[in-house]
Amino acid sequence: MKLARTWTAPLSAIFLIVVAGLAFYQLRHAGTENPPPILDPQFELWVSDSQFGGSRPLVWELEYSQGSEDQISLRKTDVAGRTALEIKLFQDGGDGWVYVYMRQSIDGARLAALLNRTIGVLTFLETTCACRRASPPQSTVFGIETNDGEHTLSFLFSDAAMEPRQTPSSRTVFLLTVPGEWVFHLIDVAGEYENAKWRLPEQLRFGVTFQAPASATGWHVGYLHGFSVGAATHPIITQTGAAAAYVDALRINVREWDVVNPPCGHAWNCRAR
Repeated sequence: MKLARTWTAPLSAIFLIVVAGLAFYQLRHAGTENPPPILDPQFELWVSDSQFGGSRPLVWELEYSQGSEDQISLRKTDVAGRTALEIKLFQDGGDGWVYVYMRQSIDGARLAALLNRTIGVLTFLETTCACRRASPPQSTVFGIETNDGEHTLSFLFSDAAMEPRQTPSSRTVFLLTVPGEWVFHLIDVAGEYENAKWRLPEQLRFGVTFQAPASATGWHVGYLHGFSVGAATHPIITQTGAAAAYVDALRINVREWDVVNPPCGHAWNCRAR
């Protein structure tokens, strides 16, 4: 039987102090008038979670689903010369998907910063692939996902070139990612909202997702070096005049790159071992 869990334990005083300290540091680093859209973008803060059964990133909210024999592992490791977040899944072939989704809610000035800039991400895919492209359900899903409560926007790491797919409530963009090496991508959330002809959100969840269907038995792993923030790419883009005035007050000169190690929630990552 699949069990879905979301970490909802009460926040401790230590948790609040650490998160407040992280936010304060990042705001000082970026300037209070240019707040960071993503907190802990390099997955540097970790905590032991007995309910999850291991360590997990502290700042990122964790949601996952697994069967009795499925396994999920999160850790920091070194891959091909870079430190990375490793997401590892074991699918036992039982009923349903095994998945993990790490996310954080973004609104206000942080959302304005996210919509006004590109987000860089450096990812690494395994080199082996046992799936058949003629059968998409055989593939795992690895990528970046945003959800505003009405629309889901997914940026999927894919080892094959594919055109975007869209429904009234979702849009999927495939990011061509060569397996076996680090690949850098730029994610333009506001640009894809424009392409989808959706109104810009007032808040959203931004996260990393990795999923494996029952047909993709065995171990699967994906790596992220982290996120970086690019230069402004869009004019002031908000839904109301009051919001535009608010963002006008926030905007100042944006640095060209706020990158930690440049060239660094669904994707087609069809790797089974």
